[in-house]
Amino acid sequence: MNNGFIGSFTCIALLLLALAPAAGAVSVAETVQAAVERHPQYPLHQALRKVESGYRQQAESFFGGDPSLDLSAAGDSLGSDFGYGEYTVGVSVPVWLPGQREARRMIADNLATQSELELSRLTWEVAGEVLKRAWQLRIAQAGVKQALKQWAAARALEKDVIHRFEAGELTRNDLLLAQQDLVETASAYQEALNQQQQANLSWHNYTGLQELPEDLELFAQAQAQVAPALPQHPQLRAALAQAQTAQARVNDTRMQRRAAPVVSVYAKRDRGVRNEAYTDSLGIELSIPLGARSHAAPAIAEAEAELTGAESEAALLKRQLDLRIANAEQELHKASQLLHLAQQKNEFAHARLRLSQRAFELGEMDLYQLLLARQQAAVAARDLEIRQLNKLYAMTQKNHLLGVIPQ
Repeated sequence: MNNGFIGSFTCIALLLLALAPAAGAVSVAETVQAAVERHPQYPLHQALRKVESGYRQQAESFFGGDPSLDLSAAGDSLGSDFGYGEYTVGVSVPVWLPGQREARRMIADNLATQSELELSRLTWEVAGEVLKRAWQLRIAQAGVKQALKQWAAARALEKDVIHRFEAGELTRNDLLLAQQDLVETASAYQEALNQQQQANLSWHNYTGLQELPEDLELFAQAQAQVAPALPQHPQLRAALAQAQTAQARVNDTRMQRRAAPVVSVYAKRDRGVRNEAYTDSLGIELSIPLGARSHAAPAIAEAEAELTGAESEAALLKRQLDLRIANAEQELHKASQLLHLAQQKNEFAHARLRLSQRAFELGEMDLYQLLLARQQAAVAARDLEIRQLNKLYAMTQKNHLLGVIPQ
């Protein structure tokens, strides 16, 4: 028993050190930022910025397309005595139709806004995962702490039972009962420890950190009254921005259904017959595409279909957020009620435990009844702490669904 006691004491000491707050612990906001930067979707908003830059450069260009150099030569010198010759050098430049440059500029502006809101949406979604995994680990740590207390209490009781058994005050059946209880509490502790390790692996895998944020519980309480209105929700704003970009693409597609006119400036040198001198001339040419509606119809229809999809996604998202927020409010109300009941249960269980402990010491109650009272008190204490944490978690979930991002 001495070796087991020393080993148990060492295990407890190491566990308490592990549960102690880490030096230089990070905040919730810092944890969320760290998780965002290692998220696979983090580069997407930067990619949108590059697309925005491309549209903006195009909109700021003076030309409606790439200029081209035109070279031509014609004559009958080969196999003919007439000597006709013509040489032309020209430059063709596409020019913008009214409204085409502005349509491209609007796409660029909307992409810039969408990029910012996509990053805000990603931050909000990552914050939800960070908070969920943090509370899972925090609740698992509470379970380990409660299991450790019961294990320590079982060891203390076993020690007392051994002493009283050796003094002839208790039977061997009582000793076996105490030893059985010790094994059960040790098993419960190992199970709680395994759950904590799993929660810690999930936390580290997502955030890259080992310690929990130092202001996790304060964050849940402090953010209760600062939630933005639903139209300002990061996820909804990102969806609406995507719809606005789709609308800008529709407008641009309609403006681009007719190709840009082409202005050509050329210099020509020609002669009629061999004996004549070359003559030089300058010319200008304007080519205006007619823009048949049938050729532009597929592109316009595809852009409008993209807009319809983006708008329907935004409407569906708003409906889902309304439902999730209502559910979060219900969960918070339920957590508050269960916490109140857990407080009452804990008071009654510990009052009974105190009476049972006194009765056992006086020989008025057998060990089985004491163990039963102690087990019920342990369950009540564990439930109370878990219910307290569950209420904080419910507050966190509600605030998060309302659009609060850790700052």
